[in-house]
Amino acid sequence: MSNKPLKYHNRRERPLHRLPFIGLRSDKSGASFWAVPRTGDYQGSVEAGEALACIYLKHLREHGTSPAGNLQFVVLEMCGMGSLGVHLSQEQNSLAGQIVGFFSTLDGWLAASAKGFGRNLDHADPLELLAKANTGLDLRKPAMGAK
Repeated sequence: MSNKPLKYHNRRERPLHRLPFIGLRSDKSGASFWAVPRTGDYQGSVEAGEALACIYLKHLREHGTSPAGNLQFVVLEMCGMGSLGVHLSQEQNSLAGQIVGFFSTLDGWLAASAKGFGRNLDHADPLELLAKANTGLDLRKPAMGAK
């Protein structure tokens, strides 16, 4: 995981993969759904998380979610279980299933809420949110737009 500032990946084919917290795995085995440096202090990281959540909600308003949802992949990655092909213990496998069921259900509801009631998201500036995330992560370089 790099300590470079987060940026949008506007050249990627899938809208979800354009989000700044989605990256490629270092071994090139696929997407990492939480490619966010673990830098900055606690409060800054809270602010970064808030900004990235707003970016995700704005994405849901504009693009919706997949039929199976996407949020569970973010949470699995945060918990270190992002690649479900890895060998998980029975307990980890159970937790992964709970995460998938819980967050895939929430993702559908979040997408419906963002589309139906998220007009304020239309005014959220994606680059300002990205700059807030990078500042919170103590990645002081200015946020960049397209790759």
